[in-house]
Amino acid sequence: TEVDRMKSEFLSTAAHELRTPMVSILGFAELLLHRDYDARRSRAMVETIHKQAVLIVNLVNELLDLARIEARQGQDFRFTRQPLLPVLREASAALMLPPGRAPVEWLPGVTGAVVEIDVDKLRQAVGNVLSNAFKYSPRGGRVTLQVVAGHGDGIDEADDHGNNQCDDGAPTIGVRVCDEGIGMTAEQRERAFERFYRADPSGNIPGTGLGLCIVKEIVELHGGHVQLESRAGAGTCVTLWLPRASA
Repeated sequence: TEVDRMKSEFLSTAAHELRTPMVSILGFAELLLHRDYDARRSRAMVETIHKQAVLIVNLVNELLDLARIEARQGQDFRFTRQPLLPVLREASAALMLPPGRAPVEWLPGVTGAVVEIDVDKLRQAVGNVLSNAFKYSPRGGRVTLQVVAGHGDGIDEADDHGNNQCDDGAPTIGVRVCDEGIGMTAEQRERAFERFYRADPSGNIPGTGLGLCIVKEIVELHGGHVQLESRAGAGTCVTLWLPRASA
C-alpha cells in the first residue's frame, strides 16, 4: 500500500511538473498561430517557448537518469581507480557560469587522493552541486570547492595527502562545495533531497528539483553519503563523502 501511494504521489508530481511548461508552450504557440504580432513581441514569445521546451527536455532526461540509476543499482557503473583532482577540475571546467560570475574558487585541501569511481557519474554529481551553488546565490558571492579528509561528520587534521582515517579505520575523502547564497531553513534542509523539491518556490531560480536527488543516488552507490549544511540567508555547503581507494 505504501509503495502504491508513493508511486501515485510521484506520478502526480511528475505530471504537474511537466504540465506547467507544456501549458505555457501551448498558450504562446496558439497566440502566434491566431494573431499577428510585431517582430519584437513574436521573438519574445518564441524565446519563452524555447525556454519551456528546454525545461521539459531537462526534466525528462533527469527523470530517465534517476530511474536508470535506481533500477540498475549501480550495475552499469564502471568503477576505476582515479586521482580525484583531475575529475573535479573537469567538472568545474564544464560548468556553464551565469553571466558576470567569477569561476569556482579552489581552496587549499587534500591533493593526493585516489578513489574508485565511475568518472562520468561522479563528474555529473559534482556538476549538479556546483550548478546549484551558482543558481542559489543569485546575488553573487564566492562559490568554493575544496577536497577535505575526515569522517563525514567533520574534518580531521591531515597531511598533504590526506592520510588520516575515520574512527573505524576506513579513510574517507570529501568534495565540499560552498556558496554565499540564499541558504535554507531547517525545514528546507530536511526536504532538500526529495524529488522535485526546490528551496525557492517562486520559480525565479531555474531547475527541475531532481539534481540533489540524483547526487544522493550516485554518491550512495559509490559507498558514500552526502552532507548538507545551510542557514537561511547565509549560504550552503554540500560535501560528497567518498571512500578512499585502498593502497
